Amino acid sequence: MNLTPGQAHEAYVGPPSEPVEVSAFVEEAGDLQDGSEEEAPLPVFTQSGAGLPASVRAAWTTLPEDEQQRITSECCVDDLRASLEDTVKNPRLMGHVARTHEATVHAIYETADSLNKRKRKRTTLADPSEEHPEAVELRKKLKATKLKCWPLTVHAAPFIRTPRQPDHNTLIHVKKLGTAAAKEREALIFVTVYNRQSWGQRILSRSSQHVLLSSQTLEDFFTAIPCTAKELPEEIVDDAGDIIGYKADIIEDDMAVDKHSEAAMCIEDVLYGDGKADNDYSQKVFSLCGTLPEEKRREVTKGPPMGQTKWSSLTLRLHEPYWVLHAGSCEHFFCVTNIRLWHPADPASGYPLTTQVTPPLSEICRVCTKVPAVYSIAGDIRLGESPYLICGPCWRWMGEPKDEEVLVVPLPQYRQGWMSKAPE
Repeated sequence: MNLTPGQAHEAYVGPPSEPVEVSAFVEEAGDLQDGSEEEAPLPVFTQSGAGLPASVRAAWTTLPEDEQQRITSECCVDDLRASLEDTVKNPRLMGHVARTHEATVHAIYETADSLNKRKRKRTTLADPSEEHPEAVELRKKLKATKLKCWPLTVHAAPFIRTPRQPDHNTLIHVKKLGTAAAKEREALIFVTVYNRQSWGQRILSRSSQHVLLSSQTLEDFFTAIPCTAKELPEEIVDDAGDIIGYKADIIEDDMAVDKHSEAAMCIEDVLYGDGKADNDYSQKVFSLCGTLPEEKRREVTKGPPMGQTKWSSLTLRLHEPYWVLHAGSCEHFFCVTNIRLWHPADPASGYPLTTQVTPPLSEICRVCTKVPAVYSIAGDIRLGESPYLICGPCWRWMGEPKDEEVLVVPLPQYRQGWMSKAPE
């Protein structure tokens, strides 16, 4: 499958940074804050010039007063902030800006994509002579902007698109998944999780974003990943070992804890398993790597269990894709996007945190084609195919099947990990 330039841009992850030893980062940042005999303390989070070292402040005070005023006026953005706030609060001006932007984007698409035969809806603008005086004044002000990067040119076409599924967030508030409290000298690890697209295995799509403490473990992170494979219904077997049904194990308003499957995680060519058995997923992946041809074989080693591996003990690279395998063949890729010290303005407890979850796409009922399906019916000759996805009302309307071999499999309800709760 060949990717278009837009798809390749969306699926691109990286480039990776230099290796960062998390424990050394926390220690060095703490030393900067504490200072030494040679150097004064340097606040990691500096909000004003008062927190800068004396040598830096002295360089500013030695400048002539007119030079200070020139630099201050040049760096000041109060006028831009006031103008922006006035525009956003005024419905007439905000509507004018939105319509103008849509018309500009439409013109760029029409110019750049001459081979596309699909007609786009054109945004119509009011005649300049009929515009409100406030809109005319705003238009002239924007036209007089001297920023060369302000106007959109035809080269902006590859970077303009409509919102996609990963751009939305199911959560209304930051979701606290645990009770771990942050300490003063502790790093926050920001992680983004990606999944393969079902229609294109080479394309990765963001599924969730999380924040963890450096003192937490890889198992805490794995537990925080929302995944439909963690909601697979439990099989009901008879004495002969045959499957006779399924039951869903749903815990309301709780994160999906993978109780029925093992997992393995690969970070910097080190495999971390769950440690529940000697032959866990990490050992199986390690053995599989040994059977690959030498030109395809990747040199990996086995590490300690995920529950015993803290983030502070790892050496990571920012924006480097790492790998998670669980529930048989369910894969996730994740990248560490940021590492920084904990700030007093950050949440004090509740880690790990989930800050974004992409809304899942539900299968539609094949009978009414209007609402999401909740059951997968296997072996029912009335439906014409097996398995058959159907919603609750349509299945009740069909009535109970007469064939005892018909299996009714409940589909994942997307409740564990996606439900949001307001902060306390």
